[in-house]
Amino acid sequence: MANRTRTYPGWQLLLLLLALGGIIGGWIGDAIVRVWPALSLLGRVQSVGLPTFTMDLHVFTLSFGFMLNINFFTILGFVLAWLFYRRL
Repeated sequence: MANRTRTYPGWQLLLLLLALGGIIGGWIGDAIVRVWPALSLLGRVQSVGLPTFTMDLHVFTLSFGFMLNINFFTILGFVLAWLFYRRL
């Protein structure tokens, strides 16, 4: 039997799918929490990252920062996007 290894599409597609999965998961989570307020515990958001840092040099201004707002539905979107990537 031939030794077959599965090749996946590039990491760029994985990053795109994870971003879309997180965004769509967040939107769906917001909609579900609005319809069923009892699920508000699952819709609680934790912020992880670096707050915005701005450096004004009078000639130009540099801003750095990265913030990831995570809730249960965002993680669920990440997992579904990763499973979709594995199926490709």
